[in-house]
Amino acid sequence: MTVGLTFAVVLTASVGALIFIGILGYRKTRTEEDFLVAGRSIGPWVGGAVLAATQISAGTFVGTVGRHYFAGVSFVWVWPGVWFGWLISALFVAPKLREFGAVTVPDFLAARYSSRLARGLSAILIIFAYMILLVAQYQACGEIFQAIFGLAPGWAMLMLASSTLVYTMLGGMRSSSYIDFLQVMVMLGGLIIAVPLLLYRAGGLTHAGQVLTALDPRLTGWFYDWKQMLGLALSFGLTMAAAPYEMVRFYSMRSKATVRNAIGVCFLFQAIIGSCVMMIGLLMRVLFPRLASIDQTSSVMALNVLSPLAGTLFIVAMISAVMSSSNAILLVVSGGISHDIYGKLLRPDASDRSRLLLNRVSIFVLGAVPIWFALQRFTDVQELVVIETRFIPSFFFVPIVFGLNSRFGTPAGAIAGMAGGSIGCLVWSAWGARIAPAFDAVEIGITASALCYFLVSAFSRNREGSWAASS
Repeated sequence: MTVGLTFAVVLTASVGALIFIGILGYRKTRTEEDFLVAGRSIGPWVGGAVLAATQISAGTFVGTVGRHYFAGVSFVWVWPGVWFGWLISALFVAPKLREFGAVTVPDFLAARYSSRLARGLSAILIIFAYMILLVAQYQACGEIFQAIFGLAPGWAMLMLASSTLVYTMLGGMRSSSYIDFLQVMVMLGGLIIAVPLLLYRAGGLTHAGQVLTALDPRLTGWFYDWKQMLGLALSFGLTMAAAPYEMVRFYSMRSKATVRNAIGVCFLFQAIIGSCVMMIGLLMRVLFPRLASIDQTSSVMALNVLSPLAGTLFIVAMISAVMSSSNAILLVVSGGISHDIYGKLLRPDASDRSRLLLNRVSIFVLGAVPIWFALQRFTDVQELVVIETRFIPSFFFVPIVFGLNSRFGTPAGAIAGMAGGSIGCLVWSAWGARIAPAFDAVEIGITASALCYFLVSAFSRNREGSWAASS
């Protein structure tokens, strides 16, 4: 009851602050560009926090903590994959994408490959992949509230959707960016408070290691083999290098230099968060060796291990992670509908005001749809995140990275790359484990995408001339 009362007070104050920032953002949002890219006004510290908040989602606070609880130390090797993806982005993607000056990722693909079809296909793929990720955010919220307060997951999801939709619809990218900065500070505070308390309760690091080894030697060694970890690291890393919901954040920053500095700030935040998340999962396995659901690890810790105030801060940190990712997802999918499909393909003569209105309507509709899917609990939160991280690089890594750094690709090659990667990843996700379990779906997806991209580009260049010549 103490946790519930403290939580209610803190959460009410937090949501009130978010809505207030949303209202301030609304007053400065006059055009679709203001809504989608914040008038390109975001600086490096806020930008770095935004990148971290977008990536640190329910998959981290609920799913990744649960995987460390289940599998131990070895799951930490997904983080070097993530950082490698950010390095690729910093060197070959983000600055060039910001210099290009588009509003959405389909904007870039349509201009780079001179193709309306590339715009439409990429917008549809973005909506498909990110709705899976949005389901994961809602499912995580349901797990948190059910474990701590016994609240039915549907009501928890409805509350999350309502609060996130309000500030996203009001201020768009501008309010989202400043809210994400505050939410990262809350996440860091919650994690930094939790780890020392857990260490104390677990009897110190040495004792914790001994208990974990006694429970299962794989917890302090290798639970997954190197091929499995390589597949997971590639999924997460290449997603970071070509993730549309991160790329739209680049568009909102002031300059190329700002983008590079923001990625450095993001590295710092992620290193702290990743280390703390691993420790929480491991130490909770020491204290509670047999939890019914690995997705409830963080919630059980907040309720049974931390003090009421510390538990409240951690719960709010988890909810902040869910809200920041949900917000980023809603912005990128609403942009795909209003800007790319409606504004560029169906109604090129549509007014800026009508596109801005459609953005807000799309956010409202798309924010409600995933609730039903999340209630079905088809799999755990982390698995949903992994599914999404396999699809995104399979769709976009090759046409975006090579499109930014080479003139070889053609319109037909880009379309073939996106289609081939999506089909390859989808087919392998469904049946690949039965055929050759050593290969991950993301490896098949990217390989299929690259083969289609280069072969079709080479063939179409011979027939139609190079993209450079045609442009």
